[in-house]
Amino acid sequence: MMNTNIRKAILVTLGLIISLSSVLAQPKAPPMLDPRRFDAWTVEYEPFRLLIENAVEEYITLNDTELLPIASTDNVIAVRSKSGQRQLYQIRYGTASDGYIVIDNMEVRWVLGSTLAQTISEKETYYHLDTQEPYETKTHRPEVEYLEVETFWTHTDLQIGTDRLVYLFGKSGGLTVEWGSELFGRPYGEAGFARFGVITPIFKLGLQVPSPSIALGYRAGAETDEYLTGGIGGFGAFKYKVLYGELFFQSLEPALAEGSFIHSYDLGGLMNLSFNTTLSGIKISEKKSLFAGAMQIRLGAVIARVDHSKIVNDRVLFQNLKRTYNVATGDTTDEFKNGDAASLEESGLFFRVDYASTLIGKRFPRHEATFQVSGPSIMTKYVYNVSHTLGIPLTVLLYTKDNEWSPSAAILVGFKLRLDQN
Repeated sequence: MMNTNIRKAILVTLGLIISLSSVLAQPKAPPMLDPRRFDAWTVEYEPFRLLIENAVEEYITLNDTELLPIASTDNVIAVRSKSGQRQLYQIRYGTASDGYIVIDNMEVRWVLGSTLAQTISEKETYYHLDTQEPYETKTHRPEVEYLEVETFWTHTDLQIGTDRLVYLFGKSGGLTVEWGSELFGRPYGEAGFARFGVITPIFKLGLQVPSPSIALGYRAGAETDEYLTGGIGGFGAFKYKVLYGELFFQSLEPALAEGSFIHSYDLGGLMNLSFNTTLSGIKISEKKSLFAGAMQIRLGAVIARVDHSKIVNDRVLFQNLKRTYNVATGDTTDEFKNGDAASLEESGLFFRVDYASTLIGKRFPRHEATFQVSGPSIMTKYVYNVSHTLGIPLTVLLYTKDNEWSPSAAILVGFKLRLDQN
């Protein structure tokens, strides 16, 4: 019956996606450079980036110009001519959401000075990342870019929330702390673990540790005082264009075990592809459209396994379907007699739809919504952004598997703060 309901929910969601996607916004694309004539890259080496920022700021101070200072969250893109002396041709700074400010041709040397311009043009001598941004002919879609970034990285210098904390060091990397795993269908304390690691726009890597199971709402169903327990392990994830992948593992004897049983993930993996579209919405007045914004569809597979373990005389004794451990002599309970209930797979289809309304002041959407089928749960999440700084998420989980460490449903609340250093 539950599988039938899941299939119906997915079919209804796909139908809505197809209907909404039929009205796409088509803003005019800006003129782009010819990749046969130019090289382009982002300046990731922090000392050189700071020199560019200082040069632009000094130029603004001394001259009557429409240039704006370079923000810490801006990308700084250098463009070099492939002909002649391979001189620096252009500096662009900004984001895809807000657009890019261009310092072009001879003005580059006026702003940066000849020595710095020549140094930046020699990209092979410092840390950089090649970019296709100046060559791409894609339309300007700020809401899509917001969704693409927020699902992995962050638009702000510091983000603090009930699900994660991200602190950036410039644009090259930062620190991340994550509580639970929403993508695996268990946000906040529902997963029993927390993560500490480093993060860049391309990958994140770190340690996974036990986390207290703090309730952030209402859990309905039998045995709602039981939670998954975390262990010591590691995690890694990457995002490259439309491809996302994640893998984690943890020990089989979790550190926060209490009572007679341990319920713990020992392995999890996720792979998915994303597809984005803008929505012009349903026009309700001259200046307003209902459901205008952007949508991101993610489709893939999730692999996860929960080990159901028994504690006997302070020792973990259990049977797993794939590995056998010592079982206490005389333990003839149905659970541990043959191991049939000692391991529960939470693998299956991963399907997620994210929506963001049009950006306010090119910075944040007023409304965000998510529908997800992953692992043990079907999740619906809504975020109301009171301002650019504060967002309030409300999450509803419907668990699809019956066991003592999951409620039948849960309603969870949280918060999200976005803070900029300048």
